Amino acid sequence: MDKLENKKIINKGAIFLFIIFCFIIILFSFFINWRPLQITADNIRFDDQEATILAIKKIIPAVVSIIIYEQQDIVSYNIETKEQIKKNEKIQKGSGTGFLISADGLILTNKHVAGVVNEKTSVFKIILNSGKQYYAQLIGKDPINDLAVLKIFDKNLPYVELGDSDQLQIGSTVIAIGNALGRYQNSATKGIVSGLGRSILASDQEGNFEDLDNVIQTDAEINLGNSGGPLIDLSGKVVGVNVAIDGSGTSIGFAIPINDAKPVIRTVKQIGRIVRPRLGIRYLMLTPEIAQEKNLKRTSGAYISAGEDGDPAVMLNSPAAAAGVESGDIIIEINGIKLEGKTTLLAVVQKYKPGDIIGLRILRGDKIINKIAILDEFK
Repeated sequence: MDKLENKKIINKGAIFLFIIFCFIIILFSFFINWRPLQITADNIRFDDQEATILAIKKIIPAVVSIIIYEQQDIVSYNIETKEQIKKNEKIQKGSGTGFLISADGLILTNKHVAGVVNEKTSVFKIILNSGKQYYAQLIGKDPINDLAVLKIFDKNLPYVELGDSDQLQIGSTVIAIGNALGRYQNSATKGIVSGLGRSILASDQEGNFEDLDNVIQTDAEINLGNSGGPLIDLSGKVVGVNVAIDGSGTSIGFAIPINDAKPVIRTVKQIGRIVRPRLGIRYLMLTPEIAQEKNLKRTSGAYISAGEDGDPAVMLNSPAAAAGVESGDIIIEINGIKLEGKTTLLAVVQKYKPGDIIGLRILRGDKIINKIAILDEFK
């Protein structure tokens, strides 16, 4: 009996030692073949490439090329009959990009794309990635940002998914898509977010200037013709509207944050036109650099100042004028919301609608004062 029990104990011990031996061999093999940095880097490259391809495939069906024509009466002279012959022809005046924001044909683009011709004589030709073509109607131009809305008449059209531009960080991967140079439809370029909350003075080919506030800076290549196209993240959601480039550098492009465009989209879908609340001021969002340049003590807030084009800092008969706002004031809060960083005056005011009452906390000289303004509508 004792011999039998001893044999059982020996067998159990052997099995246990065998298991331990196998476990050690497995661990040894794992450590010998473990290359964490290479495996991780390979996975990152694969995931980034796969995500980029999927994001572009997702958005491309909803990106459109826009060709702008102007109808003109062309007069010729018949030498034989000595008669004048009038013909109405469409003359191409420009091109750009847009993207569908609804299944029934609403298209978001830039105002400077839609504004190259007289509205009464303009013709907007829309080309989908599928090759299908339409003529579009101009719904409206945004009075405070470089945005416009067109409409084609169809149903069950592909449309984009809007992201949240407030979640962007410097270094976020983004992709710009557009009708590059008016020739290369739906070209895609990839880069990162290089800066946030930029304020720039942009001009178009006609020499018109516009102040753009709170724009995204990116090194994703934006070329002529890309204007109005989407800037997307790696999930294929639109986070910006391509709007401008700085030609004095390389790979310095700008896009309007999609969150700043959402009020335009919302009002067009709800009431069929663009409605923007108006405070009626010209301003710069302060940074330490701008504050130093202007010799100001405060480094954040909305600094009210006249534009370079000579427009007044406070518009006549505006809500700001009625409230007693003055040039040189710095608005530091609206309804208790501090104006700093991504929280710009534009972003806050657009949360309200015409007729709403807002409270302004203002730094005037060395004093803090409070004013009440009733917003009206941009016309």
